[in-house]
Amino acid sequence: MRGEAERVARLLGAWRTDQPVRTALRDALAELVDGAHLPPGWRMPGQRDLAEALGVARGTVARAYADLVADGRLTPRHGSGTYVRGARGAARPGEGRLTSFDGARPVVDLSSGALPGSDLVADVMPEVGRLLRDHLRGPGYHPAGLPELRQALAADFTRRGVPTREDEVVITAGSQQAVWLIATALTGPGTLTLVEDPSYRGALEAFAGAGGRVQGVRFTSAGLDLDLLARAGAGADLLYVQTALHNPTGVHTPGPRRRALGELAARHGLLVVDDQSQADLGWHRSQPLPGLDQHTDPAGLLTVGTLSKLFWGGIRVGWVRGPRELVGRLVEVRRAVDLGSPVADQLAALLLLPRAAEQREHRRAFLLRQAADTEEVLRATLPHWRWQPPAGGSGLWIDTGGNAVRLSGRALERGLRLTPGPAFSPHHSHDRYVRLPVWLPHSTVLDVARTLAGLCAPREE
Repeated sequence: MRGEAERVARLLGAWRTDQPVRTALRDALAELVDGAHLPPGWRMPGQRDLAEALGVARGTVARAYADLVADGRLTPRHGSGTYVRGARGAARPGEGRLTSFDGARPVVDLSSGALPGSDLVADVMPEVGRLLRDHLRGPGYHPAGLPELRQALAADFTRRGVPTREDEVVITAGSQQAVWLIATALTGPGTLTLVEDPSYRGALEAFAGAGGRVQGVRFTSAGLDLDLLARAGAGADLLYVQTALHNPTGVHTPGPRRRALGELAARHGLLVVDDQSQADLGWHRSQPLPGLDQHTDPAGLLTVGTLSKLFWGGIRVGWVRGPRELVGRLVEVRRAVDLGSPVADQLAALLLLPRAAEQREHRRAFLLRQAADTEEVLRATLPHWRWQPPAGGSGLWIDTGGNAVRLSGRALERGLRLTPGPAFSPHHSHDRYVRLPVWLPHSTVLDVARTLAGLCAPREE
């Protein structure tokens, strides 16, 4: 139940108020129940586990549970635990901490690695307007994507040594939708999806939401644990990996291990999804970091990519490259969602693709400079924190040496939103870790580090 305790701690967020701790915790848990964030029939974490995750005395949790039992929100079952009974009243939309951070306190958002946009996006917009006129004669619906953009991406894959036709590419609204389409179309009840542990949290949500089983395989500084994969692969249907550049750790899987991974997947008949969304964010090379393209049978490989990381998150253009029949299944699911990405975004992508090398070099220099500054501040301010130097990406995967879930809750009370390690794990592990962005201005990094240093000391009730 430790993982469930950490999940509840994350849902609670900044639950402490100027009320007594017992009262604040009781009210915060009641809000989760009333909002159906803890649904009827759900087993509550053990008192000791939740107390440890929140950094409070066990008696505080016991008294909060007793209050919620007394008012009908929880019910105890002898020898089994405490369960959610249901809400006393429906939560009103817009009410409570879980809907938004609505200005009650300023929040520095450290939970995302999204980078600021490139000026190149603004540069191409006048030309987008000119090209758009030609498209206004049609209905504007392209479920598989704008033909000329699919052709450009197919040509790019072919130049990289992966012969690709237009009908082997589908354009999506960013890589998040790409992964969601794959999860929805190709997994579900009765299937088993293997993922790295830790992994991209958007992918974990997508595969879990599809209704199938999701199992993590240990991921290290050398890449996926292939011995564990060999044992887990026999009963699995799909494998989701990020071999080019891993989120959240920033690890690039070396060539020999990518080759061995491809051979192992083929031996087990696994469909492999290689999410290369971060491939353009390498810190030490000017070309995209390579993935599984040269090491896996194209008939069993779906490659995910995006322009959002390289140019700007506001350009919602991603893609999936794969076998024509699987791409066709993704397109059919896409038709039921939004009939295709905005034409203007796709035209912007078409104009930005030839400038990818220029932008990649800009990103590389920017991230190297900012990362060096961030690491210098962290070493001086939080010397007990540890991390492996990443191959790229926009964040550091940091071992805090303590309970990062509890730290994130305290940080939110001080206006800092962190994402602790369990959010990146299908098994709620990595509770000592946080992912911290490296691209923030020096003054912000310094203020954040000083605040976190003050929060790392034990807190008395």
